[in-house]
Amino acid sequence: MLVRIEPQDVEIGMFVHAFEGSWFDHPFWRRYFRIETQEQLDRIRNSAIDGLLIDDQLGIGPRAALQATEPERSPDPRRKRVARGRFWGEAMAPRTRTRFASAQKDGDVPRSRRSYAIECRRAKQLVDRTRGAVTDMFEAARLGRAVEVKHMVRLASLIGASIERDAKALINLVRLKEKDEYTYLHSVAVCALMINFARHLELDPQEVEDMGVAGLLHDVGKVAVSDDILNKPGGLSKGEMRSVREHPGAGHRLLENSPGTPALALELCLRHHEKIDGSGYPGGLKGEELSLAARMGAICDVYDAVTSNRPYKAAWTPCEALTEMRKWEGHFDPALLDRFADSLGIYASGTLVRLSTGELGIVIGSAGEAGEDVVVRAFFDCNTLAEIDPVDRAIAPSAEYPRIIGRDSPTFWRFADWDVLRHRVLAANILPDAESDSH
Repeated sequence: MLVRIEPQDVEIGMFVHAFEGSWFDHPFWRRYFRIETQEQLDRIRNSAIDGLLIDDQLGIGPRAALQATEPERSPDPRRKRVARGRFWGEAMAPRTRTRFASAQKDGDVPRSRRSYAIECRRAKQLVDRTRGAVTDMFEAARLGRAVEVKHMVRLASLIGASIERDAKALINLVRLKEKDEYTYLHSVAVCALMINFARHLELDPQEVEDMGVAGLLHDVGKVAVSDDILNKPGGLSKGEMRSVREHPGAGHRLLENSPGTPALALELCLRHHEKIDGSGYPGGLKGEELSLAARMGAICDVYDAVTSNRPYKAAWTPCEALTEMRKWEGHFDPALLDRFADSLGIYASGTLVRLSTGELGIVIGSAGEAGEDVVVRAFFDCNTLAEIDPVDRAIAPSAEYPRIIGRDSPTFWRFADWDVLRHRVLAANILPDAESDSH
C-alpha cells in the first residue's frame, strides 16, 4: 500500500516509491529504493520536497499513523517476503506454460500503464515542439549564427520534466524517428538519455540540466558536413570520413562563440566520439583522460544511433543494442555502460535478472511492435530456492507487475555452474499457446 508522509516523518527501513514536488528539489535522482543509511535520511529530511510516497509492503510503514487510522487487517496471502536475496518481492503469480505469460487479466489496465499512455501523448506534443526548435537551431548554425543557448536550456527543462513523469515514454518515442529526421531528433533523444542517465547517477541538479543541454548541442557541428555524406547509404570514402570526423571540432568552435554555453556542453560536443581505449577522435584520449560527460555521451550517442533507423542500417531493439555494445571492448567504460542499462531498465541477452514475481529469469530478447518489451525466461523460485518449469514473460515499459527489479548475481545464488545452467534454461522447450490449452 502506498502511503504519503511528510519528509520529517521518514525513517530508515522505509521503501521510497516517489517524491513530490519539482524533480530539481528531489534529494535523489531515482525512485524505488529502501532508505538504509543516516545520510540518506538526512538528505530527505533537509530537502525542499513537499512530501513522499512510501510502500509499506516493501518496507516499514509510519507506525503511529497507521495504527491510528487503519483497522487491523489480516495478511494478504498473495504477498510474501522473499526468503533469500537482496530485494523484497511479491509472491509468484500462477505459472503457465505459455509462450508469453500475461502480466494482467484481460481488460485490467494497471495505473502505471495508463499513466505511461498519457505521458506518451504528452511526449509526442513535446517532440513536435522540440523538432521545430532544434531544426531552427541547426539552420541558424548552418548560416554561421551563434546558438541561442537559453532556448536549449528551456527545452532541456521540458524534456527533463517528461523524464521525471515517465522516462520510458519520451525515450521510446524518439527512438522511432524517421530516417529523414534523424539529425534533429537524435539531439532530442541524446538529451533525454543524458538527463535520465545523470539522474540515475544522482548528479546534482545543475549537472543534470547541463547534461541535458549538452545532449541537445552535442552534434551541432554536423552542420559543417554535407547532407549527402550524412545520409549516404553505403560506406564512406577516406575523404568523406575525414569530413565527418571534423564535426566535433566544428561544433566546439561554434559553441565557444555562443554565450551561455555550459562547460559540459563544450566538453561533450568535442569528446563524444572518443573511446575508452584511445582509438576515438578527435583527440585519441583514453581511460581517466576522458571526463564523465564524455564517457556518458559516447554511450548515449551510440545507443540512440543503433536503435534508430538509418539510411544504411535498420534499427536494433534496445536488448540487441546493449548486447552488441557490451561486445565492443575498448569502446565504452564497461561499468558505466552497466549503469546506463540500469537507468533504462534494459538488459543484454543472457543477463540474470530478478522479477517482482519472486522469480529469477534470463533475458532472452525483445517483444512488442517496436521491440520495447523485455522477454525474460523465468526458471527459479526465490521463495522455495528451487528451479521451476521455464516460462517466458514479456515485460512492457512501466509495467507494475511483473516488473524487472534489477540484475542479479549467479554467485549470490550459489549456482554450481552458471554457464551450464544458463545454457540448459535457454535451450528449454517452451510450449506454444496452442499446446498449452490441452494441458
